[in-house]
Amino acid sequence: MKPLTRWAILALVVVVIGIALVFWIQRNRQQAAAEKAVAEQPVAPKPPEAPIPPKPEEPVTASVLFDFDRSVLRLGETPKLDELAAKIKGRTFDHLQAVGYADRIGKEAYNLQLSKLRAEAVQAYLVGKGVDAGRIRADGKGEAQPVTGEACKNMGPENRRNRKLIQCLQPDRRVEVELVVAR
Repeated sequence: MKPLTRWAILALVVVVIGIALVFWIQRNRQQAAAEKAVAEQPVAPKPPEAPIPPKPEEPVTASVLFDFDRSVLRLGETPKLDELAAKIKGRTFDHLQAVGYADRIGKEAYNLQLSKLRAEAVQAYLVGKGVDAGRIRADGKGEAQPVTGEACKNMGPENRRNRKLIQCLQPDRRVEVELVVAR
């Protein structure tokens, strides 16, 4: 057999194998498509989900403590106000209520004024953090509503020299800030 004939037969065999391969692949594709069509049976649409009611926004409050006979914010208390200022950004609210308190040591009139100054110190700090001054209401309650209750009773004289009593009454020297939402 001549070499040219061999090459022709070889080319013919390759073409026949190629055509058989194309038909075989085509047949597999058709079978896969038929199996997929069986597997993909129509599914009934899901009923629309009931809308999720919005969560009520969490209450925003802060309580900051003050040193005895002082209305200047303590350095360790300012992060609480920073966090409060960050929480109210973008929220809808009527106003912030800042209420100052004092301990029971000293004259009632003096403590009332001191508690008002403490609330105003908190107000000034929050204004410095970008809160609208017109939306902050500062008020002083003096010795009213102590949180220490009976815990500091019978601790000796009620004066500025009684350090043990002053330490015990620390939680009463505070400003409580609360976000008030209009209803």
